[in-house]
Order: sequence, then structure tokens, then C-alpha cells
Amino acid sequence: MRIAYKLAYVGTNFHGFQYQPNVRTVVGEIYKTLKSLGIDYKRTKLRCAGRTDAGVHAFGQVIAINLEKPIFPRVFNAHLPEDVTFWAWCEVDNDFNPRKAKSRTYMYVMPAEGYDISAMRKASKLLLGTHDFSNFTKKFGERRCIRTIYNVELRLDGDFIVFEIVGNAFTWNMVRCIASALSEVGSGYRSVEWFRDLLNPEKYRERVEPAPAYGLILKDVEYEDVEFEVDEYAWKTLMQRIKEIVRFHGTIYKLFSQLKPLSDQD
Repeated sequence: MRIAYKLAYVGTNFHGFQYQPNVRTVVGEIYKTLKSLGIDYKRTKLRCAGRTDAGVHAFGQVIAINLEKPIFPRVFNAHLPEDVTFWAWCEVDNDFNPRKAKSRTYMYVMPAEGYDISAMRKASKLLLGTHDFSNFTKKFGERRCIRTIYNVELRLDGDFIVFEIVGNAFTWNMVRCIASALSEVGSGYRSVEWFRDLLNPEKYRERVEPAPAYGLILKDVEYEDVEFEVDEYAWKTLMQRIKEIVRFHGTIYKLFSQLKPLSDQD
């Protein structure tokens, strides 16, 4: 049988999702877990919804593997490190490929730093619809990158800007490049018209460097006719781990935010 799982991970200490020898990756940890459960990972035909880069996080990443019998998400969690958590599952067709999704949702968060939120919102709305995102990809200039964006949202949340985007698919570094371009508009270095031109690479070519990986999370992946069942015990584990992460990093953020720069001291 083939089982699809939803999993979350903190990408900080990973060299990306995909397996690489001699470095720590998410798939590498999954392979170790399968081995500890007496399963030959080479026979599982593991596939994923998206190969996130080094430092990128996920909340709703999806993988599918072949198993002789179902394994609860909580069982995987007992063998996985705390920065990877399985939390939902579903039996799927034998030919199910997680990459063939209906939609993917990414979220990027950046410090507000006095950005012009109105200008950033205007620019972000230009993303809606089908465009060639060649200017927003790491493989700049190699080929056309046609993608369809269903929804975008950009909001101010305390000291941070939250950018959320939903599309049928995303090319390499696409969301991080979009976030970088939006920050250029928000800072006033570039205009909304420049952002519009980036969406027309046949007439205007410019490489956009990606924003830092730590601000990006793969929030969710959706499919036609696939209903995931949440493992309640695994979900509680995930919520507890998220709470601990927020407490740890929130404390550090608050601690250093209380310090004055030397130029402000008497």
C-alpha cells in the first residue's frame, strides 16, 4: 500500500529536504527512521511535494511511501529528531505522486523596518494570474517559468510583514525572489512599475537575488480527492514542539531587542 503523510520541520539545521550524502537533510532523517523500523527505504519509492532548500521550513510538506502495513505518524515521531514531526496521513493510490498537487501555499516573514506596506501590497497583487516568473528563479535565463498564482496576502503583524502566496507550483527560489523584490519596493529603492516589468521577462530581464531562507515556510499542499487524517497524539506533539521553539527564539528576540546601540548610549 501507498501512504501519504503530512510533516513539519524546522529547516535551520538541515541542508535542505532532499537526501545528500555526508550532510544532514530531512529525507536523510526519514531514511534513518525507516531503517530503525526495519524498513528498506530504497523500496518505499519516497516522493515529496517540494524539495525545500537549506534553511527553509515546512508545516504541511507531503511525502508518499510504499509500506507493507500502515504506520501511525506518532510511531515515526518516536524515532525522528525533534525538528521533524509527522502529523497526518492518508492511504492513496499506488501511483500517487505528491508533486502533482492542486495548490501549494508558502509564507514568508520579514521584519517591517519601516517599509511602505501600501506599495508592497500593490506590487503583490500584480502576481495574481498566470505569468512567466523567469526573473524570479535561480535558473535565471535558462527557460520560461510559467506558473499560476491563485491568491496573495500581505499584512503587517506587529514588528513583521507576513506575505502569503498560493499557486499551482513554484520554481526554484521563486518565493524568496518575490519576497526580495517586494522588499525593494517597500524600501523605496524600486517602484511598483519595476515589479510589474519583472513579470514580463520577454521585454525586461533582471536577476532578482533571493531573500534569506530562514523567513520561508511551506505552509500547505492540497490535492484533489485526498483527505488527510490528523493523528491527534502526533498533533499535540507538534504543537508542543512549536510552543518550545516560539518560547526559545521569542525570548532571544526580546532579550536583544532591549539592548541599545552604542550610539544611543550616554
